[in-house]
Amino acid sequence: MGKKWLPLTLFLSLLATPTGGPVVQNIAPSGYSSPSNYEHPLSVVTYNIRGCRTDSGNADPALVTAALRTLDADIIALQEVDYNLPRSHFVNQVEAIAKALNMNYAYGPSIDLVIGGYGNAVLSKFQIRQAQQKKLPAVWEPRSILDVAVDWNGDPLHVVVTHLGTKKSEHRQQIEFLRDYLQEKSYKHSILLGDFNLLPSDPLLETLRGTYQDPAYAGKLGLRTLRHAGAPEEIDRIFLSPQLSFIDASAPAIGPSDHYPVQMTLQREDLAYKKAISSR
Repeated sequence: MGKKWLPLTLFLSLLATPTGGPVVQNIAPSGYSSPSNYEHPLSVVTYNIRGCRTDSGNADPALVTAALRTLDADIIALQEVDYNLPRSHFVNQVEAIAKALNMNYAYGPSIDLVIGGYGNAVLSKFQIRQAQQKKLPAVWEPRSILDVAVDWNGDPLHVVVTHLGTKKSEHRQQIEFLRDYLQEKSYKHSILLGDFNLLPSDPLLETLRGTYQDPAYAGKLGLRTLRHAGAPEEIDRIFLSPQLSFIDASAPAIGPSDHYPVQMTLQREDLAYKKAISSR
């Protein structure tokens, strides 16, 4: 979040009304979830869009949409998504992006202000079954997770998107909350992704790696996810539940944000095993 907007945002958060929970809109055709798509690799993206703002402060969802269109992902997780805020011209950003890409969406505000809000979102070519939101432990600025279940050919695929705080003092509690949440849910197929504000070498991430795979770290891919020179290189991550199989990943240098999108291709582990056996 831009520093010049932070005092106003924190003041308005004191006046915030209780959130009614995440918003789900299935606007895309329902025929995408089919056996052929289920068996094909799945393309997933996480992207901190900075409220669709450029470095000059102009908010334009069309610029984010153009970047995402080139990736042609099946599932997209977004952070720092504005809803009806003056800094972004009172636009419902997730709705604008989802409609332009013909994707379904779920949106969960981390802060629900008097005039609008901002938070996390998931876009999906698959139908969205349900979404739930949980607050993360935080003192400085409210943070949350958005847990979205999409219909992956009859099976649920849970997409859990988050954006951890910028204060190191909050990171341990937030990471432990995520670990406990995922262990309690024990989803068969699940993806944890977002802006973690932690470098891959941070010992706190080992807490999550004991539960979920971190393929970019294991493969020493060294993806640069922040654009500006001198910034930490890799703070946006995609974790996979054990029954998902990693194929590849990249962080293309596109889009107006100070972050680059991270894209990962994956598939079900049982399908990867079947393909390996059939190729022998």
